[in-house]
Amino acid sequence: MSLLAVRGSGTLRGTSVLDQPVHDSWAQDDDTSRLSPAERSADAPDALVVPSGAVPLVLLHAFPLSSLMWGPMLVDLPELPILTIDLPGAGLSPAIEPVSIRAAGLAVAESLRALGVRRAVLGGISMGGHVAMSVMKDAPELLAGVVLMHTKAAPDDPEARAARLRTAHAVLEMGSAEVLAPMAAKMISPASQASQPGLVETVEHWIDQATPGGVAWAADAMAGRDDAMPILRASGLPATVIAGSEDQFASVAQAEAITDGIGPTANLVVAAGIGHLGPLETPNFMARVIRESYRRMLA
Repeated sequence: MSLLAVRGSGTLRGTSVLDQPVHDSWAQDDDTSRLSPAERSADAPDALVVPSGAVPLVLLHAFPLSSLMWGPMLVDLPELPILTIDLPGAGLSPAIEPVSIRAAGLAVAESLRALGVRRAVLGGISMGGHVAMSVMKDAPELLAGVVLMHTKAAPDDPEARAARLRTAHAVLEMGSAEVLAPMAAKMISPASQASQPGLVETVEHWIDQATPGGVAWAADAMAGRDDAMPILRASGLPATVIAGSEDQFASVAQAEAITDGIGPTANLVVAAGIGHLGPLETPNFMARVIRESYRRMLA
């Protein structure tokens, strides 16, 4: 069983960093992979308690970031019970085996069960969206609905898969995630860069904090992911799909394909002038859409 680090916000507070062996074939020279659970949780000592019967909003972050990316948006959602999870190799979570999106999804489900969660609204952005779709397949009983942001259901083509594997090897060879720094400017739309001049630098800082082993784990897992369209067609779950009109990594057309795949229970929201990181670029707008979706899914 693999368990991940979970932070609570809104009406939930605290952090759960659950004791487990660290298995990480990518991160043999990664200092973070050798930290104990106590050391990984040193910045968040308050234990997380999820009340019985609570239906949290669970948020899964983008690559190559951590759950800290949700901070600006969560300020506008103080009334909701929210859990943010560090995916394998990111933030306070160690990498796990096997290296796959499905393994990440199973770890998300097990982490929620370990906290006593029996039903949740699951939101995922970018890589977090891939993991959310995997949870839709393997643990549908946990889900009251899904919010899929800036993501796509199709697997990588051979060229994209090879590029991800080159990234994995490059960060390990360099011993840092510096090779991904140019990605920050591509993730933020020109309009958002103009209105928030420091945003690209913030994302670059978060990328710099990522461990080589964690980045390599995520790149390898995404390279091997399966086509999620069959999962979407079988789900029947209430869903909100969010796309940015200027997203260079997940297009509006790909969001439309997800929406069509889920069917009549899904609705599509396109954020004009926004790139790949809507929760950072327009946190107020994203909070409003997610709040409305959460309430609709629990009505």
